[in-house]
Amino acid sequence: MKTKTNQVKNAEKEASILLNHAVELSHAAAGNSDKEKILALDSNLKLWVEIETTLKNAKNLLPDEIKSNLLKLSKFVERLTLTKGVKMTKSDFDTLVNINMQISGGLMDSVKNSLAREEAFQLLKCAIDLSSAKEKNDAGDMVNALENNMKLWVYIKTLASSEQNPLPKETKQNLIKLADYVTGKTMEVGKNVNNLNEKAIDSMIMTNLQISEGLMTKRASA
Repeated sequence: MKTKTNQVKNAEKEASILLNHAVELSHAAAGNSDKEKILALDSNLKLWVEIETTLKNAKNLLPDEIKSNLLKLSKFVERLTLTKGVKMTKSDFDTLVNINMQISGGLMDSVKNSLAREEAFQLLKCAIDLSSAKEKNDAGDMVNALENNMKLWVYIKTLASSEQNPLPKETKQNLIKLADYVTGKTMEVGKNVNNLNEKAIDSMIMTNLQISEGLMTKRASA
């Protein structure tokens, strides 16, 4: 039983680390600071080098197929990072973020996840979908991204409004206000998806990133 508990804790920890790095990469990609991009890329690269080292350890009991796939991903991340560095495009950053999210998601599926971590994961995913739709200037993708993001925030508002929710009153009130803000911005942008209000989209993306980061930080400190 103790071994099983340790495995769950390790999986949760690894999922959190991958998700935190995904948040850092998303923040860096959304900004204009080369320094922030370099720090995020360097940190993520070190993480994947560590993952590769662990996979090559003789004591690693993962199935050979899984180890092989993770090693390929590690090599890809290392090659992309070292080849392009700060010159990476937004699409390159999204690729790295998605890799981290997919592996983190797989780890989270293997354990019983905390609500905070699941919400953080979904907020980050919605932020990426909004960013991708904006970059491609695809009205259909933008409508889907806006709809999914609003559904998530309606869900968050419902949780925050519950009397059984143990969060501090001030935190719940702030989440409710943010949910109302996102709903309003969604309605505003949705009226004319063929002529996007990019500032409104960027604002929603940053809101998701900040709340996602906050949830993961609180979880880590706990």
